[in-house]
Amino acid sequence: MVCEAVAKAQKQIRASARPTIPLIWSEFNATYANESEITDSIYMRPWMADTIRQCAGKTDMMSYWTFSDVFEEQGVIKTPFYGGYGLMAMRGIPKPAFNAFALLHELGDERIAEAKDDVLVTRRNDGSLAIAVWNLVEPTATSPDKTFTLDLKNAPSACATIRRVDAAHGDTLATWQKMGSPRSLSQAQITALWDASKIGGPEVRALEGNQLTLTVPTKGLAVIEIR
Repeated sequence: MVCEAVAKAQKQIRASARPTIPLIWSEFNATYANESEITDSIYMRPWMADTIRQCAGKTDMMSYWTFSDVFEEQGVIKTPFYGGYGLMAMRGIPKPAFNAFALLHELGDERIAEAKDDVLVTRRNDGSLAIAVWNLVEPTATSPDKTFTLDLKNAPSACATIRRVDAAHGDTLATWQKMGSPRSLSQAQITALWDASKIGGPEVRALEGNQLTLTVPTKGLAVIEIR
């Protein structure tokens, strides 16, 4: 939805009397409503990666709406997870989308062409590769795990560093729900949610014949670095 609108605006600008005017997309998100199963959930991680893949090169700047769930348009926050548009829930608790941005920030400046619609391949200035792979399904749907085999010809290294965000890594919404979805949080619960937001250390894997095979669970995202 977002990238279709972006492409339409880009086409209109290029056909206008001022075809070089910048296209700045100052607010975007996966939904216009407060839908916790979307904006608070791990669905946002692969959605974010796929949106970047589709929108790349079509705007001069894009800005996610918004950083925090606590802002004046929504009024006083009555519960930690209410489907807000932010990356952070109340009390500074990182939502799943926050870690998606943290991982995707590791991608390089140069995009390498790849026909698959669930892979984003980039190169950094130092020659290292950063590759994002994901398993995107609708918010309330489930699907089998997805296995990727990356063929890395002339790879700059014999090993890969893998960081993941999925149901087992940084799902603060699920942690809150396991607490019984409390409307008010104790300090101990806030600390537990902060701890749950951590995705853990990276996994280091050796390449086998210039190939790397990894499996990504439903609504999961992984970023692979080849240094």
